[in-house]
Amino acid sequence: MKRAITTALAGAAFLIAGAFGAPAAAAEQRAVEPDPQIAAMLEAIPGGVALDAYNAVWPELDMEMRVAATQADSFAARSSAAIASVGACATGKVCAFSLSGTNGSKLSWGTCNTSFPVGTFTVRSIADARSSGYVQAKYGTTVRATAYAGSWTNVYGSVSRISCVS
Repeated sequence: MKRAITTALAGAAFLIAGAFGAPAAAAEQRAVEPDPQIAAMLEAIPGGVALDAYNAVWPELDMEMRVAATQADSFAARSSAAIASVGACATGKVCAFSLSGTNGSKLSWGTCNTSFPVGTFTVRSIADARSSGYVQAKYGTTVRATAYAGSWTNVYGSVSRISCVS
């Protein structure tokens, strides 16, 4: 009798483990395929991690990238833009955008007094949502655009780095 109960409990444990373990294993196997812009930046600038198909971070650089929302995600995009302090650039950040007027895909940084590579990202506008200092879009040593604290500006020409000054 004792042996039958032990066997029954072991069988039940096996079934429960199978029922709960299989979905978790399946979820781990489904890798999220990042947007092509995210994939290109992850390849161009080492150390990045894709959070989902539309967001990536580079922890060592305190850099984030968010790809422009699709039609299905437009509500989320409107919600995040409503809380931003300079266009779609959140308070305390400096940002680079793929379209003019702080639109499109976005790179953002939370640290300053340094220069950040933009890899394959096309910069068409920049914003400085801090209370002091400025951010510049540069190609080599040539300054393409400067946005002062609390403002943004469009960028014309190629950009290789974003420089932030306190």
